[in-house]
Amino acid sequence: MVKNIKYIAIALVLVVIGIIAFSFFEDPSPEKQIEKQLEKFLSNASKSSGDKLTTGLLKSKSLESLFAPRCKFYVGVSSFSGTYTPLQLSANAMRCRTMFKRVKFSAHDVEINLTSPDTARVDFTGALSGLTKRGKSIETYKELTCNLQLIEGEWLINAISIREIIKK
Repeated sequence: MVKNIKYIAIALVLVVIGIIAFSFFEDPSPEKQIEKQLEKFLSNASKSSGDKLTTGLLKSKSLESLFAPRCKFYVGVSSFSGTYTPLQLSANAMRCRTMFKRVKFSAHDVEINLTSPDTARVDFTGALSGLTKRGKSIETYKELTCNLQLIEGEWLINAISIREIIKK
């Protein structure tokens, strides 16, 4: 009986090691890679109360790696619409971060559609909640579309479109 338990325990350990090895070497699907990029984008754009300037700079620098060399940005009829470099986008994100004590970005109802082997479209509802440095609480939702392109093995954002959610 004890011998059987020993063999079962060894078999379970081998199965767990096999699963870990398989997941480690498994090539994630494009959708999983894109989902990971979106999570990285949301995390690096957010700011918690305890974030220092150096944390903001590191997150800003990390944001640069998520954008294609030329990224189109559409915000309705806003003067912010245009084509930007990753450096310009991360600098603008850094400026926005400085206006908040804390700010959190999240994505809901995410739909990832591969439009070709090296392009994708991600539609989602983006939520922003935060507290400005002046103490004003902000909570807003926008409909977003991000177009991504596979460049040198990385899914990079090459266009962002932000639409206002119609309020009743």
